[in-house]
Amino acid sequence: MSGKRLLTGALLAAVLTSPAGVGAQTPAGDRLLPVEQHTTEKGRQLARTHAAALRALANSIYHCMPWVETEKGSIGFFHPKHLQGDERYLSLRLYIEQDPTPEFAALRVEDRAASMFSRYVGPMLRRMTRDQGLGADPNVNGYTVILEWLKQGTRGSASTRPVHESIAVFVDRDTATAYLAGEMKSEELARRARVFGFDGDTALGVLALAAWDDDFVATFKPKNYQLAAGVTCP
Repeated sequence: MSGKRLLTGALLAAVLTSPAGVGAQTPAGDRLLPVEQHTTEKGRQLARTHAAALRALANSIYHCMPWVETEKGSIGFFHPKHLQGDERYLSLRLYIEQDPTPEFAALRVEDRAASMFSRYVGPMLRRMTRDQGLGADPNVNGYTVILEWLKQGTRGSASTRPVHESIAVFVDRDTATAYLAGEMKSEELARRARVFGFDGDTALGVLALAAWDDDFVATFKPKNYQLAAGVTCP
């Protein structure tokens, strides 16, 4: 996986209470926000209790989804800034590497966001709750999935940086539980989630997405990619 500049500081500051100064790294273990960098005792306790589950999550993404990239310190129990109190959402951020296509570039921003939501949010919720102890912990108030991808036609140059589009998806615990139990489809999940959009550093506000069920993550196989010895992907 290549070392790309990931989520902008403006996006992170807009949607999550989090420490500053995290950057891209390769080892999957470095994807976890250190216990001491969680900003409240509730967050630190969750990080201590579920350390093994978070490491398994990071390793699963690293090995089984090699076309996405996570950032150092991006998996942890963050506080969504739009919520009151010490609500703690298990959060992760992904940069999605994909080949540019004119068809995708021609879509409205809401439709590009809906495509990314449909491909990744459901599968990431399943990965984030695969550990039974973590999935059943009532102190985990919900889940955040932040997705970022290159805005086509903005690869940048020596004097300019590329522009990335992003969505930050917040799913409360009850909604996630109902979705994972098969009680709703992705369309309803998108309606009940809170989705913020960003065009580079520019906040687009809350997006209403018409999402759908997509099996891309389960079926996509990168060309010539070989799993490490002893690794299996569910």
